[in-house]
Amino acid sequence: MHRRSSSAVRTLAPWLVPLMLFIALGAWSFASPVGASPDDDFHLPSIWCGLGERPGLCEDSGDPATRLVPTPLKDASCYAFLPADSAACWDPGTSGLFEATRVNTGPLYPPVFYATMSVFAGPDVPTSVLLMRLANSAIAVGLITAVFWALPRRLRPALVLSAVGSAVPLGVFVYASTNPSSWALLSAATVWISVYAATLTTGRRQWVLAGLAVLATVLGAGARADAGAFAIFGALLGLLLGLGRRRSAVIPLVTAATVAVLGVAFYLSAGQSGSLVAGLPSENPPLTRAQLIDNALNVPTLWTGALGGWGLGWLDTPMPSAVVVATTLVVGGILFLGMARPTLREGIAAALAVAALWGVPFILLAQSRAVVGTQVQPRYILPLLIILLGVASVAADVEGRWTRTRRMIAAGALSVAFALAIYTNVRRYTTGTDGTALDPGTGAEWWWPFAPSPLLTVIVGSLAFAAGLAVLALSGRPARVTGDDAPAAGSDAEAPPVADAVTRI
Repeated sequence: MHRRSSSAVRTLAPWLVPLMLFIALGAWSFASPVGASPDDDFHLPSIWCGLGERPGLCEDSGDPATRLVPTPLKDASCYAFLPADSAACWDPGTSGLFEATRVNTGPLYPPVFYATMSVFAGPDVPTSVLLMRLANSAIAVGLITAVFWALPRRLRPALVLSAVGSAVPLGVFVYASTNPSSWALLSAATVWISVYAATLTTGRRQWVLAGLAVLATVLGAGARADAGAFAIFGALLGLLLGLGRRRSAVIPLVTAATVAVLGVAFYLSAGQSGSLVAGLPSENPPLTRAQLIDNALNVPTLWTGALGGWGLGWLDTPMPSAVVVATTLVVGGILFLGMARPTLREGIAAALAVAALWGVPFILLAQSRAVVGTQVQPRYILPLLIILLGVASVAADVEGRWTRTRRMIAAGALSVAFALAIYTNVRRYTTGTDGTALDPGTGAEWWWPFAPSPLLTVIVGSLAFAAGLAVLALSGRPARVTGDDAPAAGSDAEAPPVADAVTRI
């Protein structure tokens, strides 16, 4: 009976898991109002103008630094920094255009994300934003699924553990948002492992992986300048892990070089890149030695901030402590199980990822003359955490370390954290954080006019996420490493062939 049920799970997994994860992200698309993601007062006008001037959507204001965009975008974030207030202050029915002074005319950000999302922009602002969020959710699930199937079987656990293990709560919120960071996270999850896998494969699979790495770079670097730098870093880690395995290195090297060229090109094309070198704008005096030491010691709060330690949205939606405890335990488990017996290459790659995860925010804070808790946000650093979790999970026998019991415990912890996070997020906008009713729709002052009820949205999203993780946890099947999945003889990755995690999904 057990074997029969496992076989049934494996049969359903290929289409069930992506569907469930898309539904989960779709629930997050409805879980907050227009303007809820950080800096949406800048990003939304930039999206409406992403394809240039269009009548009624983006018009010339007479000032090259500003644009005329639909009036509902003006006060879309009226509830920001007021967590006790609902989103009822926003009126989507206003007509006409207003002059947006915060818009990507510099350009401050690379143009690809805005141009793509602009396809969905129309005069109906709420419908347009929901379409953008659902499109971003589909892009995230679609690209990760494509990379998963292109990977050698033994590398698939690394992708799943890094993308899913880091996703709650900030990741799922951002993936299903109109914030360019959504593509930065997606790029971080897929570029490095696609380059690494290209060093282990040949033929058509190698070409597909190379193409996916380039595509993910365009998405990330075309959304944020720092994502271009992270893509280059990830490609270098992929080469470090994979080169010298007695396979042709031409395609992986060309792929990494293409990633580097694209990353640098997008990086230099955006005014945002100057902040990465000189720091974010600040009138503060240079940091004292004591402040630098405090920053060095407190940088990890940015890591846990992405796991629920900081608020969502405009950082004004605090998460229950249970969320950060559950997610941090899962992330800790991924790191400890993944790095139990690292090879030399794996140890060096993980050490470099840790150094970047610690050093990048520390340097950025110092250059910005800021202390931890200001200026630099967890979403800036989350791509590096995703890369670290993946690099830490590339061991050939990682499946053997993740027993079914451990997988179920991790899936359960993430599912509980997901449910608490989306419930808290929905209630913050329907009634404000001072609401006390168990049903977040009770006394709701704001909600979408054409969406399922707040409670149903929470329930469906939470069950879909839990179902997707349950299938992932139950569908593993022992499989020997053969063909393109096997490390080259004599390489430092050579290890006993063992089961691949989530082998059939």
